[in-house]
Amino acid sequence: MRINSIKISLLTLSLFISTIVMSQNIAINGRVVDAETNKPVEFANIGVVGTYMGTATDFDGFYELTVGESFVNYKVQISAVGYQVKEFTVDELNVLNGESIKLFAQTYGIQQIDVKADSKRLYGILKTASNIIEDSYETAYGASVYYTQELGDEKTEAVLRYSDRQGYGNRSLALAYENRNYEVEEVRRNFEAGPIKSGVLFANELLSFDLVRQRGNVLDVDFVDDYKLNLQEEVVVDGDSAWVIGYELEKVDLAKTGNASTGEYKGVIVIRQKDYSVVRSVLEYTTDQFGFGGRGAYTESNSGEMHACKVTVDYRKTKNDKYAVGKISYEGRSENSSLEAQWIVYEYSADSGIKNKQFYTDKTINKDFWSRFSLPE
Repeated sequence: MRINSIKISLLTLSLFISTIVMSQNIAINGRVVDAETNKPVEFANIGVVGTYMGTATDFDGFYELTVGESFVNYKVQISAVGYQVKEFTVDELNVLNGESIKLFAQTYGIQQIDVKADSKRLYGILKTASNIIEDSYETAYGASVYYTQELGDEKTEAVLRYSDRQGYGNRSLALAYENRNYEVEEVRRNFEAGPIKSGVLFANELLSFDLVRQRGNVLDVDFVDDYKLNLQEEVVVDGDSAWVIGYELEKVDLAKTGNASTGEYKGVIVIRQKDYSVVRSVLEYTTDQFGFGGRGAYTESNSGEMHACKVTVDYRKTKNDKYAVGKISYEGRSENSSLEAQWIVYEYSADSGIKNKQFYTDKTINKDFWSRFSLPE
């Protein structure tokens, strides 16, 4: 009997303590929406000022915030990039429990501002940008490309016909390599192509930096958590607000860089807010291999000499109102060597079905063609 009495007493005490704990917390639920469109505002920050308590809205704008009763007079700030901050007390927000909170768009007097954001929202933005690629970017397509490379003093220019037989629908590294092909239509050099090295075009290596087209980078949902992220600023691109997200690979490895000798690996990615499309990516890294970070047909090992490399990739819309790579610029320099290259799309077209890559050409210069050729504005 005494044992049963003790058990009953302990159970009663446990229930009493649980009741007290539960009564000390306030659970607030709701939704954050755009005041003009009534669409959900995803990844909005909801934080109790002066504390570590907070949460973020999900893809549908819903949130759940648990706050202790002793914080009823504390202020809660609700913020999202591109919107004006809204503020309530915990008690006021609790009165709105279950209702929608409307955020008004921010009006900027300047073209760029500094903003802060938590990592959770940034990871969510990148994952959303990755998830919409299949629907927002070109499937099979073709292009006319102006390509140029400068290897030391040796300069090569070429006009290429490009084919991507699958486009951005499948981001497999193997399929990206298999389906992206090109052939040389015209070429000119300031030197005579002799050895295989001087006749090689690095176009395929340049394409490997199209991070939207293939996996194994900061836009890969399997790898994005391996990067340290920060929201550097918000900018206006062609009238649309965009996030500028900085990233740095904390543990550099071959799977994410394509180069076992990579040192520092960091960059920024600019993502348009209205549709999560990538506007631009800028990658900076160091390597002790000269060439495209070990990706290319031509590399030279330079023991003890590090090369600083920078790659900028710009994206734009095609005639089909889909996105595709528009320009890739590469710079690689060390104390004793340099390599620069550009891939510039000047016209998009239907897929031409090219099945091979023309890595090397010793084609004769067509002087008449080059006297008439100029890139469209």
